[in-house]
Amino acid sequence: MAPSTSTRAASASKRRRAKLSTTVDADLLAAVDRFIAANPSADRSQVIDEALLLWYAQEQRRAMRAQYQAPQSEEEQAERAAWEAIRREANRRHFGG
Repeated sequence: MAPSTSTRAASASKRRRAKLSTTVDADLLAAVDRFIAANPSADRSQVIDEALLLWYAQEQRRAMRAQYQAPQSEEEQAERAAWEAIRREANRRHFGG
C-alpha cells in the first residue's frame, strides 16, 4: 500500500529543505492559516509540502495517461497482441470453451 500524502509530507520534512519565497492568492493563504489555527501541530511549510506532493502526483498521472494514450509502435502492438492471445488461451483453459 502506498504511503499517505501526510506520511509523504512528513518524510519530506525530514529531507534537506530548500527555502522558497512566493506570492500566493490571499484567499488561499487565509485558508491555509485557518487550517493551521485549527491544527496547531501543522505549519505553512507542511501544508505547502502536501500541496506540492499532490500536484506532483497529479502530474505523474497525467504523464502516464499521455504515455498510454499515445499511439503504439509496431513492436508494442505486437507485444499487446501476444499478451491478448495468452489471456484468451488462459481463459479458455480455465473456463472451457
